[in-house]
Amino acid sequence: MAFVRSNPRPAGLAAVAIACVIGVRAIAAPVAQTPAPATVSPPVVAISGHWDYNDDLSVDAATGRPEQAPLSATQRRRGAGADGSSGGASGASGGGPPGGSSDEFERAVQAMFLAERRALVRDLLEVPEQLQIIVTDAGVTFIDDLKRSRSYPTDGKRRRYQLGAAQFEARASWDGSRLRKEIEGANDFRMSEVYFLAEGGDRLIVVVRVGDPRKPDAHFGVNRVYDRVRTGTTGTTGTTGTRNVY
Repeated sequence: MAFVRSNPRPAGLAAVAIACVIGVRAIAAPVAQTPAPATVSPPVVAISGHWDYNDDLSVDAATGRPEQAPLSATQRRRGAGADGSSGGASGASGGGPPGGSSDEFERAVQAMFLAERRALVRDLLEVPEQLQIIVTDAGVTFIDDLKRSRSYPTDGKRRRYQLGAAQFEARASWDGSRLRKEIEGANDFRMSEVYFLAEGGDRLIVVVRVGDPRKPDAHFGVNRVYDRVRTGTTGTTGTTGTRNVY
């Protein structure tokens, strides 16, 4: 009996057929969709809300004493030097007009500068007993207990503001999870404020520093603490809300 051998399928044709099948399956398979990026919000929207000043935990950064505690005579003298005044400043105001001696004129100018600096320190370090913070994509708005509103765009650009008698320039930006505000005024006045949440999110820490950090003798500040006010019940301050105490 004669056997007839069939010709084997060329290897090249088999490879092409397999490739076609794979290609058809790939086309038929659903294409995975790349998720659209989530809308980017300010990193600490959680600081929005109403806050109540905690006078027990807010302290002078240098002494650790409560920020609003009465000062001793020594501390009052030290504080006077820190905010730009001095024991001789009041006497300098009695200097003669520009037509007098050069020393008297310089003392008069210095007294004027010191008075302006004291106004900045007084108004900018005033303690808001209640504070409302509103965070948006564009910036942060602060409303104090006197219903004064100030909005700071968080683009890092410097702008001019006025609070009471104080005129100053400020810029705000997000530093990771912290809001940082830099303030500059006349006569080389410098001040910084950093806002961030303590663990748990119901306590706001505000670190305030005045002066040039490179000059420790003229650099001072406070560490303020605010408790979140929950709406719905009467809080300790008489406003609508409740004070969280740990």
